Amino acid sequence: MQHRGTAARRGFLLSAAALALATTLGLGANPALAQQAPAKLIITAIPDDGDADRMRENFGALARHLGKAVGIPVEYMHVENYAASVTALATGRAHIAWLGAVTTAQARMQMGDRLTILGCRDIDKGFVSYFIANPSTGLGTVADLGELARAAQGKGWSFTFGSKSSTSGHMMPRKYFMDQTATTPERVFRSVAYSGSHDVVMQMVADGTHQVGALNYASWDKAADELKARAPIVYKTPPYTNYALTARADLGPELLARLRAALLTIDGSTPEGAAVLKYLKAGKFIEADISEWQGYVDLLESGIDIGG
Repeated sequence: MQHRGTAARRGFLLSAAALALATTLGLGANPALAQQAPAKLIITAIPDDGDADRMRENFGALARHLGKAVGIPVEYMHVENYAASVTALATGRAHIAWLGAVTTAQARMQMGDRLTILGCRDIDKGFVSYFIANPSTGLGTVADLGELARAAQGKGWSFTFGSKSSTSGHMMPRKYFMDQTATTPERVFRSVAYSGSHDVVMQMVADGTHQVGALNYASWDKAADELKARAPIVYKTPPYTNYALTARADLGPELLARLRAALLTIDGSTPEGAAVLKYLKAGKFIEADISEWQGYVDLLESGIDIGG
């Protein structure tokens, strides 16, 4: 009996030692496995609002919703520009990021299969941008951007986009302008500026700093009627795919599945969920796949002119 007990104990110790060695060589040497269950998750977002406090409040609500659902604290980290949101996700400073289509494509180009999509809004597969004009231009609704370019020719008008890295505030408006005019905004307008955010674009067109600008429709739609009257819509683009909630794939399939389920079940029944849906102008979140943003990767890799 003593011999069998000694042998069993020796076997247990050998097994424990083997397990410890496997853990050291496996989990310790494999960052992907080690990061599957972090003590805290960090979420960031492209700063397209123009109001950092409002972003902190509403993405903080999204962070709390996700944290409650997955049982891990989630904190929002504000960044100062679009590139910083991509860098934070790519380097692991953030685990989750709310990105536009261009920044999603940039993250995909940097991260490859280390990037995954948790979902997008119900409006993100049919997103549009507006071209707006100050009433002093005398512009009404135009049939296409060729008509806008002809109206602007020789007038000395200035034009503003949002951020250079913005899908709806730069890349897609620029693409449609070039497609429909066979030229660039720089060849039509006296100057082309980048105002940083959709809200600022609208304000600058309204106050006459720039005569014409482009921004996403959601930002225009939520503005005050008085501001809309001073920056009316002159053209609405065709639809395109835009924002997504992205994540690092090395969080692991189990945690990613829980995060995805938490996002897709936001229905406004909680204070956090209601705040998120209202702020992001969404009815709900829907499933999406990274392949739906491949067209933007192709555009960036083709060397499309996005103004530097």
